[in-house]
Amino acid sequence: MTQDDRDPLPVIPGLAVRPQETEQTSTEQGPAPADFATREAPPIPAPSGKHLGAEEVTALLGDGSEEVEANRALEGAEGLSPDTES
Repeated sequence: MTQDDRDPLPVIPGLAVRPQETEQTSTEQGPAPADFATREAPPIPAPSGKHLGAEEVTALLGDGSEEVEANRALEGAEGLSPDTES
């Protein structure tokens, strides 16, 4: 063991590891607002029935080649062979 030449930390009188809990708080859901039953529902758009095509999804998300190259670089840096399955 080595000698510790540092000055001791000052003591703060009000500081405690676990302060005394004075009141226990509930984590349950509270009551609904008084006017909840009379509120109008928010507008929800009706489904259009249209779906995205494969080209549109690829345009939005990319083709994944950047992620593949990043993963191959990480596997190489970790000493794994990127051409084998794990």
